[in-house]
Amino acid sequence: MFLWDAVRLLLTASAIRIAQVTGRQPLSTPACRSDLCQNVAHEIVSSMDDTIDPCTDFYAYACGRWNVSDPYDRDQSGVLKAKISVQLQELFDNGSYTNPTEKKASDIYNQCIRQANDQPFDDRSLVGAVDDLLGGWSLLEHHRNVSAFRLDDALVRLQLNNIVVYGSLPVSRNVFSSDENILFFVKPYRLSWLWEMEALINGHGNLTVSYLTAQLMNKWTPIVQRLLKATNASADWSTVKNRLEQAIRLDVSLAVGRVEVPPYRSRFLASFLSLFNTMLKASSVKFQATTTTTFGAPNSEYIIQLDRKMAQLEWDGDAGRTVLADWLWWISVYHYHLAYRGKGTCVKLVKAAMPLTVSGMFFKTYIPSEAVEKQAKVLAFEIANGVRDAVLLKATWMDRATQDAAVDKLNHTLLVIGYPEEFLHDSTLIDDLYAKVHVEVSFFDTLRTIDRSNSWINLRKLSHTAASDDPFYPTDLTLLSAVMLPESNRIVIPAAYLQPPTFYASNMDIINYARFGSMIGHEFTHGFDILGKEFGKDGKLFSLWTNATQNNYNTKKHTLVDFYNNISPKNDSVDGLQTLGENIADISGYRASYLAFRNFLRRTKFRIKLPGLEALNEEQLFWLIEAQTYCTRHPASLDTAHAPNRYRVMGSYMNNVDFGAAYNCSLGSPMNPRIKGW
Repeated sequence: MFLWDAVRLLLTASAIRIAQVTGRQPLSTPACRSDLCQNVAHEIVSSMDDTIDPCTDFYAYACGRWNVSDPYDRDQSGVLKAKISVQLQELFDNGSYTNPTEKKASDIYNQCIRQANDQPFDDRSLVGAVDDLLGGWSLLEHHRNVSAFRLDDALVRLQLNNIVVYGSLPVSRNVFSSDENILFFVKPYRLSWLWEMEALINGHGNLTVSYLTAQLMNKWTPIVQRLLKATNASADWSTVKNRLEQAIRLDVSLAVGRVEVPPYRSRFLASFLSLFNTMLKASSVKFQATTTTTFGAPNSEYIIQLDRKMAQLEWDGDAGRTVLADWLWWISVYHYHLAYRGKGTCVKLVKAAMPLTVSGMFFKTYIPSEAVEKQAKVLAFEIANGVRDAVLLKATWMDRATQDAAVDKLNHTLLVIGYPEEFLHDSTLIDDLYAKVHVEVSFFDTLRTIDRSNSWINLRKLSHTAASDDPFYPTDLTLLSAVMLPESNRIVIPAAYLQPPTFYASNMDIINYARFGSMIGHEFTHGFDILGKEFGKDGKLFSLWTNATQNNYNTKKHTLVDFYNNISPKNDSVDGLQTLGENIADISGYRASYLAFRNFLRRTKFRIKLPGLEALNEEQLFWLIEAQTYCTRHPASLDTAHAPNRYRVMGSYMNNVDFGAAYNCSLGSPMNPRIKGW
């Protein structure tokens, strides 16, 4: 049985001023005066500018004084991230734990803190560990017999120690078959970062290998000089410097795709099955790869280039093999040297080593269990109904066959909320998962056990029949990263969201619908968008849309693209095409959560008046509370998939007739345009 605590969704200003602006008179319901209501009302009112007409510019109305209320200019997500960071720090500083695995996590944190107060790592231990992984090879030593360097053995040892050579090897679901997991070759982040730097400096079309190599040499020269001095190695600095530069140049060339390689040689791929099975056997993973085993390579061009380059270097004799061995040495030193940085990184390190353990500690300390067991699940069920009724069945661009398929997929969507209850009651499940992590005498040796553990945890997924059978993915539930996973038709809402200002365990349902509910509705929508349509209810590749629906979408999307392209001034532009998918999810998420909220009002006769906001009815409060999720002073964003915060609110609200009705905005007013984009 799937171990996650999951549910399958089976669908069966002043009051006077506000009243003048909205055209609504204060109602007789008395204002709530509890401490919770007072605090929530203060947060809302202190961010508003009630001199702005909400039907003209609702974002300015909702967020006009945000710079006063939050001098750090964080949106709600930023506020919650800061809160979680403090909570995690307190969690470890207080040293509380309830089982051996939690004690292990606490011990690693404390060991990291002690080490951070001294030297980050012992140079001799680091060099010795790298020498051991490479069979005695060191860039710091003179080597006469480079032909004795065993590349295959080194590649296996490095990968088992989670040191990325060809690329990280994540195991994930095979979208062509729901019955197996497969291993992917993914370009190392180290190289992706170099590529991004090149693009940032000179654009993708310019060769900057020399520049990037020089930059890295400037950074790593003092580090390698220190290692050379600490180990009393035999090579002189000029020789070491020359070899280091060649190794770094190879890394940079691979990163930016600037390597000249022969098209006919293969070094690694030809013998990959043998190497891979050697790695599985060494890690005690009960899986045997065969010629019919599926592997994925999203960055196939990089993999092929690297493979051919390695073949060429070996073909070049001792000189080429020396560059190859030195490159592996540089990668290993890079990996260990960047293991952590300072006290704040100690929390990140423990989370990376034992994410489910830390998530459980966080959940038990800060999240009331009833939030997951009751309200959040019930709310998610209601939002799913809202997606069906307000989004899918109202989508005139979908034909009936597509709507039926979409509703069927919605019926089978798995929603993971919070933290798996089974792990709270049976800590041995987590104990077994992190059994390979050990607290050694030296912090550096502890780090090495963490590396080996992470490699094993990933590879063991190959023995599962499908990703959905694996209870350990995703794992870090303290991250603010709600996500739809189309390859398993699953939505994950981490435990981190189940606290204010996103979710309240009691007496603040309106915020739960507006913020938490809209987020869930947003993620549901991704299951049926331009990416989600490629996956069926079981996560297999499947064409959810008919040809007629696809044609209708192609026509309709241009209206929304143009709408967002024209929503902002030129100096604050929005790319309507690039943000299309997220804009649709925003609009649809609000429609679904608002319908669920109105049904809740009718069902429960819920009424609330907040101090200073007595003139706003519940529907108006809903839209105001949700808009303030995105309050920020800076309209620009590095996130190119989403519109800037201001236009996420403005565009979505302008395309929701329910918003215009709630605030009595006349048709044709700025916030209720006659022509909608979606």
